[in-house]
Amino acid sequence: MTITTTPIALCVDDFGQHSGIDEAVCSLLELKRITAVSCMSMAPRWASHSAPMLRERSEMGDYGLHFNLTENFGKSRNNRLSSLILRSYLHRLESDGLITLLQQQLDAFETAIGRTPDFIDGHQHVHQLPMVREALLKVIQQRYPQRLPWIRNTRPASPQWGGKAIVLNYLGGSTLFRKLKKANIPSNNGFAGVYGFNTDDYAGCFEEWLKAASRGMLIMCHPAITLDKNDAISAQRLVEYKFFCSEQFPQMLAQHHASLARLSTTIDRQSQLAN
Repeated sequence: MTITTTPIALCVDDFGQHSGIDEAVCSLLELKRITAVSCMSMAPRWASHSAPMLRERSEMGDYGLHFNLTENFGKSRNNRLSSLILRSYLHRLESDGLITLLQQQLDAFETAIGRTPDFIDGHQHVHQLPMVREALLKVIQQRYPQRLPWIRNTRPASPQWGGKAIVLNYLGGSTLFRKLKKANIPSNNGFAGVYGFNTDDYAGCFEEWLKAASRGMLIMCHPAITLDKNDAISAQRLVEYKFFCSEQFPQMLAQHHASLARLSTTIDRQSQLAN
């Protein structure tokens, strides 16, 4: 008897931030343990090291822009997320400046990768904040009228989840979801991967997320293969990487009748069925 599996996407964030993340991504792509990579195109190592690693693996996943407004890569103090959130809700950001930054990061992505992004999301989810999300929607509709990239929304895959998952949803996630739907812009069907970066039982977290799996769900993750002194979640990245390399991971997917699939492929198939 054939068992139907639920296709879900698994995306690594922060590619380009440091070598430990980049090496983990390449390893997991080759193992077919991830389906998407979110890239920091203004990182110092992006054009010289990170992007060539993806070009060599051009058909192994969805590659997208991790729009960044906070990380300065050690060149200066990082911009405080709390300050950015406050200014966005007070509408004290510069719309033209946001558009310029996004265009610059998209240019850097496309120049180095040689193709348009399959998707766009935000470092620390800044893309869903007021003013930022309006700039994002304006840019992609003007820049990619023939084929829109899918946009990450952070609406929790399960309404029963609390904590940071709910905070993200209320902090722009639900509003962005509605705007994407109204504009007919492709997006994920439910979001998971939010936790405190402070547990050895990452497998337990992942299993809870899989219990809410539905076609087109997106799980974010943050693995790395080595520690980095400038990375606040470096130790937890190693925990995640170990799990994804283990046999426990594919066994868990099978137990929950889930399979890894590129979200762009899932979206295209849904569109074909609808037509």
